[in-house]
Amino acid sequence: MKILQPIFGLLLIFAFACKKEATALGEFAFLNDFEGQFGYNPHVSLGKVSHSGKAFCRMSNALEFSPAFIQQFKNISAVKFSKVRFSAYVLIPDAGTAAALVVQVWSPENTPLKVDQVNVLGSDMGTNRWKQLVLEMPLNDLLAPENQVRCFIHNPGLQNVYVDDCLVEFLP
Repeated sequence: MKILQPIFGLLLIFAFACKKEATALGEFAFLNDFEGQFGYNPHVSLGKVSHSGKAFCRMSNALEFSPAFIQQFKNISAVKFSKVRFSAYVLIPDAGTAAALVVQVWSPENTPLKVDQVNVLGSDMGTNRWKQLVLEMPLNDLLAPENQVRCFIHNPGLQNVYVDDCLVEFLP
């Protein structure tokens, strides 16, 4: 249980960071550029390596999952969406490192209803450069108000992966 508490805290940080930026991006778009998390999130660093601004999230052997966007559909809108688009800028410093952009929809019973992901290897995308990854998931029959959407970066090898400018958009 102690392991889940820090992860849940990071997840909440991402959700609140996204809410703050919603008005600038549009009613159904949520951005986490990590700028407001420096000092609160131990995995957020400042430096010239960031994609935009000064802050970025550094995933390493201490962080398997990036801060995530997690919301029930009823908390986003009563509007029916056709799909969710999750994009993020990722930098992988080593050719052998793998990461995945993940979108999931879970039931109120905490059961995954649909999981999509885009896998990437440093050798495929190039090392030491920012690359935008994009994943769109059709929502079809998944929009029950109590269902929860989750968007995050997975670092399965617990290696160095840098993340910036995570954007979750709900499209009509």
